[in-house]
Amino acid sequence: HADLGMDTAAGPSQRKRINDLQMGMQWRASHGHSHGHSHDHDGPTVKITFLQEKDKKQITVDAPVGMNVLRVAQANEVELEGACECSLACSTCHVILDGELFDSLEEPTDDENDMLDLAFGLTETSRLGCQITVTEEMEGALFKIPTATRNMYVDGHVPKPH
Repeated sequence: HADLGMDTAAGPSQRKRINDLQMGMQWRASHGHSHGHSHDHDGPTVKITFLQEKDKKQITVDAPVGMNVLRVAQANEVELEGACECSLACSTCHVILDGELFDSLEEPTDDENDMLDLAFGLTETSRLGCQITVTEEMEGALFKIPTATRNMYVDGHVPKPH
């Protein structure tokens, strides 16, 4: 453990922190530091467009078939938040679909519907981007990004000091 300057007098909690750091460094070295999404994809892609309703900016991207819409947005620096990292614990990746695309998707799960109930600007065709997997049939699809999100950790949340 000399590579992190581990002192033999370090206590158990400090040794654990150093070990966790080393494990994280080893994982990132072998997996790349990509925040859970890969920017490399060799499979088929389709063109999809994100419309940011706050400024009417449209961004058309090549979306890898099989990737979820949130990850596609993140990989292309589109402003679609994913605060819970696809764990169905927030509604910050809320997107609005056209009726035809909405109807072509599988029904949202109860967990997704529970989170959608918290979404800002909910519509009849709202879905969570993390729950939509890109398919070849989505060529030319439009995903509207509402003007705001509800994220208790961003919107006015002030963390309490420990």
